[in-house]
Amino acid sequence: MSVLETARRRRPAVFFLTRGPILAALSGIVLTVLAAFYVHSMLSGVAQARLADEADARSRHVQQRLDRIAATLGAEGDFLTANPSPAEFDRQVALLIDLRPEIRAVSWVGPGGRILRTGPIGAEIAPADMADLPLSPEGVTVRLSADGANLLLARSTSGVAPSGASSGAPSGGMALVARIDLRDLLTLRMEGQADPALWTRLSLRSRGGEAAFVQTGHTATATSEFSRALSIGDGVWWLDMTGDLVAGLARQSWEVEAVLVFGFALTFGVSLVLMVSRRRAHDRTVLMGSLEQANAVLHASERKYRDIYENAVEGMFTITVGGAILSANPALVRMLGYASEEDLATTLTDAWTQLFVDPRPRVEFPREVMDRGAIQDFAAEIRRRDGSTLWASLSARVLLDGAGRAYAIQGTADDITDRRRAEVALRLAKEQSEFASRSKTEFLANMSHELRTPLNAIIGFSEIIGSQSLGPIDNPAYAEYAKDIHDSGRMLLDLINDILDLSKIEAGKRELNEHMVDLPRVFASCLRVVKERAIRGGIHLQTDYADFLPRLRADEVALKQLLSNLLANAVKFTLKGGTVTLGAVVDGDGRLVITVADTGIGMRAEDIGRALEPFRQIENPLTRTAGGAGLGLPLVRALVELHDGKLEIESEPGTGTIARVIMPADRVWPDIGLVAAAN
Repeated sequence: MSVLETARRRRPAVFFLTRGPILAALSGIVLTVLAAFYVHSMLSGVAQARLADEADARSRHVQQRLDRIAATLGAEGDFLTANPSPAEFDRQVALLIDLRPEIRAVSWVGPGGRILRTGPIGAEIAPADMADLPLSPEGVTVRLSADGANLLLARSTSGVAPSGASSGAPSGGMALVARIDLRDLLTLRMEGQADPALWTRLSLRSRGGEAAFVQTGHTATATSEFSRALSIGDGVWWLDMTGDLVAGLARQSWEVEAVLVFGFALTFGVSLVLMVSRRRAHDRTVLMGSLEQANAVLHASERKYRDIYENAVEGMFTITVGGAILSANPALVRMLGYASEEDLATTLTDAWTQLFVDPRPRVEFPREVMDRGAIQDFAAEIRRRDGSTLWASLSARVLLDGAGRAYAIQGTADDITDRRRAEVALRLAKEQSEFASRSKTEFLANMSHELRTPLNAIIGFSEIIGSQSLGPIDNPAYAEYAKDIHDSGRMLLDLINDILDLSKIEAGKRELNEHMVDLPRVFASCLRVVKERAIRGGIHLQTDYADFLPRLRADEVALKQLLSNLLANAVKFTLKGGTVTLGAVVDGDGRLVITVADTGIGMRAEDIGRALEPFRQIENPLTRTAGGAGLGLPLVRALVELHDGKLEIESEPGTGTIARVIMPADRVWPDIGLVAAAN
């Protein structure tokens, strides 16, 4: 995870809403609300002006309709006076109503408000409305009907009563009265107006304020009152209008919403910009801090690397593939005997040719590094500036450029001149030792052959003389001397055989003739060899092994030789009355453990190692009397190890010694009889 991602997890985007962005957001919201209120108030004024314009237009519209009705009544009145027939009256009334739909009925009224004729049929004006109807000699007289829903316009005419009128009707004071439906005249929706909800109340009243017609609509929360004067006939009437300001604002309400949306969007945008700016500023601060920390770590690492590079004990180098020196630390400069790195780089123009003494490493070293990518412990003899040489151990790796091509080799050089000399000296010493060992082996082999021939003659002739096989000897002492000569020769022959066997084992020339060995038979044979000597020394021989023992894959002669030596040593170093015990057992790991234990004089733990060295003996009174060359235990250990076994010795002075011959489990084979006994 990068430093920037870690910082953003610690401080998410919400963190940057504090301070500036929140204040900007609050300020934007307040300004947006104030702007919305201002726009609303401004639009309220616009709505007020619109309602006023609508009131003027409505009053003009009503005035024009009334004026047209009055003019039509005047023309029709003169025409009907000239043509008073009923049929013509009805026809003219029908034409008048068709021309002016707001006229619901037309009556011809005589003096005193008596209705002479009304059309159309069924739309008569109530007689009560005609009573005391004042008639103006000139112009139109206006009066509100009793039910308040109609307006009566009366125009005086001159002429006779119409045909069909009641007899005795006066011929003067006639009037033509039109009944106008105010609900049609004062509708909430005027012709050409698309919005019916603009007005909530319309009323018509006389100048004196008498109750008049009222037309109401919907209920509004905010209204505005308007009054306009109407000149109707011989009087002035007032048209009162109540407008809905909210309806007046309907067409401009989107402007308030637009202001709110724009204000909130602008506020959100400014807050977002501030938040992003703060976050970017924080990111820059984090990155700058991380960069400074990384630079500090880099500088510290560079100083550390420089200190290691300059103070390293081993030489460090970078050499191009062509052999030019790119860099070398002071240790390498000193190792090669140059004054400085510049001196080294200037002098060695072809490092591979000028440094390597042997031509073969000149080619092998760079080639192996290029082929394998890296190489370690490449030993080569290097030439110094003064012409002397040294041995160096080189470890290097190849350097690749951006395209993957090798351009240089970088590595270390360690001066191994002293180690090389020690290795050479050790190799020479080893060769000399091996030569001496071979010489000794050859000498012993030759000498054993040369000694065995006369010894066999001495042993054979002394045995003949001692046994007086060719006749009696006058002096018995000669027979004793011959017997001593026989025993000494036999001892010398055994010694020569031990030396030869040990030499063969050390030289790796002793080969085992392995087969399956019957252990009880071998044990019995070895005990018979030392039995006579044990009897002479007053020592008891004992055995401690089971009736059934597994077979052992071994060289029987070598096994008898090592057991005879162990038993002979035990008898030799055990005092009269002591015991020597031969035992055998298979341990839990399947190994065969053969033990020879005695109750002899024993030895100290620190003397056991010396006793296992050839021709070394432990100083005690018995070694001086019992004799021996000190080859018994070394030969035993060599024979045991030749069988991949192990010899262990435990001993304590005055208590005795226990020798264990441990044979590996892969040499132990269960006998059929042993398996049967176990079952």
